[in-house]
Amino acid sequence: MYYIVEVGSFSFPKPNKEVNEDFLLHPTYDLDSNIIFAIADGVGSSNKANKISECAINAINKTLKEKKFSMEKAFQNAKTAIDELSSIDDAFIQSATTLTVVHIQEDNVVIGHIGDCRAYAKKNNKLQQLTKDHTRYQELLDKGELSARKLQQHKERLSSVLTNALTKSYKLEFDIINIPIENLIENGYINILLMSDGAYNHWQKKAKFSENTMNSPSAFINSLRKRIEKDPSDDFTCLSVKVKA
Repeated sequence: MYYIVEVGSFSFPKPNKEVNEDFLLHPTYDLDSNIIFAIADGVGSSNKANKISECAINAINKTLKEKKFSMEKAFQNAKTAIDELSSIDDAFIQSATTLTVVHIQEDNVVIGHIGDCRAYAKKNNKLQQLTKDHTRYQELLDKGELSARKLQQHKERLSSVLTNALTKSYKLEFDIINIPIENLIENGYINILLMSDGAYNHWQKKAKFSENTMNSPSAFINSLRKRIEKDPSDDFTCLSVKVKA
């Protein structure tokens, strides 16, 4: 069993915007004492996107209270809940959500992922990206059909186009990433972070803080929040969880 030793988080809407479409599941335990936490970012042309992301997180929260939590069951339950919500109100059909879930097991960290939120692990005073964005930019990058320079010219626009998300309109397809626990341990701890695009777009512009700041979730969160608040461009959310291995 692993123990949560420190947690830091923020989640705010873009200034002059009343509703925050990001939603977090703060770290908790399943019935087997494994740690689970998650992030969702609602998207869509209607004003229902925040309800879709909340619906997905609520479904994960309910699933972890069942015996033998599995990522497959969790994502299927989230999809079913969103489909049911969309059947009640047609406005939800125009909305979708990303979803990234972290499950820290005894020997592995399992990540379920759909959309463009990101999971990172802190190693060697840097953040290592653990998930791959489901965006048009990443899709073209993987295919190698365009030069890196050409893609870079249109990165902002292409990165805003999702190629996969949780919605009634799409068949459920998501990534499951299994990482051996020993690959993430550093000095006896595991530090995993979840960010929405409104947070990591600011982080990656200057992906560096002091060693003391990087080692403390609360210090990292405070420093990143202050950086983002100077020029926020979207809802911005980050959750940093430090676990004793």
